[in-house]
Amino acid sequence: MTGKSVGRQRVRVALGILLSLLFLYLSIRGIDWAEFARLFKGAAYGYLVLAFLVIAFLSWLRGLRWHYLTRCDPGITVGTLFHLMNIGYFFNNTLPAKAGEFIRGYLAGRQLTGGYGQAASSLLIGALLDVLSMIIILVGLLPVLEIPDWIRQGGLIFGALAVGGTILLLVIARKGQRGLDWAWSYIGRIPKVGTPGVKAAFTQLVSGFGVLLEWRHVLPIVLTTLIIWVVSAGLNYIMMLVFRMGALPFSAALMVLCATGFSMMVPSSPGAVGVFEWAGVQGLLIFSLEQSAAFGYMLGLHLFTNLTLILLGLVGMVTQGLTYAHVKSVVNGRSQGTEL
Repeated sequence: MTGKSVGRQRVRVALGILLSLLFLYLSIRGIDWAEFARLFKGAAYGYLVLAFLVIAFLSWLRGLRWHYLTRCDPGITVGTLFHLMNIGYFFNNTLPAKAGEFIRGYLAGRQLTGGYGQAASSLLIGALLDVLSMIIILVGLLPVLEIPDWIRQGGLIFGALAVGGTILLLVIARKGQRGLDWAWSYIGRIPKVGTPGVKAAFTQLVSGFGVLLEWRHVLPIVLTTLIIWVVSAGLNYIMMLVFRMGALPFSAALMVLCATGFSMMVPSSPGAVGVFEWAGVQGLLIFSLEQSAAFGYMLGLHLFTNLTLILLGLVGMVTQGLTYAHVKSVVNGRSQGTEL
């Protein structure tokens, strides 16, 4: 890395840590710590066994969807993609700047027939599908919940941009080379963006989007995405049972899912500490839950999920014959061009 790029990375890391600390403070401000302690003392921890299995199942579902997003590429199996998903989560929770996303794509790119470009485009499409899913859930909750205006308006504006961007990319993909040439006639004029490298990446992205125009792939992609989000909401509700909050409606689990999903887009420290808790607390306050209980639930959900994903990530690294130090060196730029 150059000195300038290292400096920018350090600024991003510092900003993420500061934001995490700020949101963590906002989450715990005014907490009744005695009530917080009682919440954990009286928890029904037996449900954590079910929660663990659900988290593992969710990672497998994401690996399966990734397989469809690569057009069922013969170079990599669903089992391998399952392990790569968990390895990515592991490094998201232990390294800054969401390094796990890069690692996940890098490792998959070594095995996919389309290389790193195919890996990156398939991951980006998956992330966009998740954003669209959150928007659909939020829109579905609007008629039944008194959602604060800033969440309502922000979600709808962001959703409109996401939907518009998706439609535009699909239209470009549908038109093929003619669509690419048209789009690049505008993008190529942007200073420092209209480079051969960016053009190649954009071409790969549009090519990857073409999978959403193929019925034999788009149907399982949509179905797995639907199941992923239903099961994710189910996980949130299981954790509510852990903390004896079963009286809350299932819409509370959906609201937490939306709030925390959007929070993942905010720069933060490894594991999204603070940001995740604050977003979930805001969602639960809609249901008149006390802040102490809301924070306790969010902390429990976050800790258990992250620890489970770290464990699954360690299993994935052993299975794939990887070491923490070697993978981290790739992120730091010390092993560019070398094999893991």
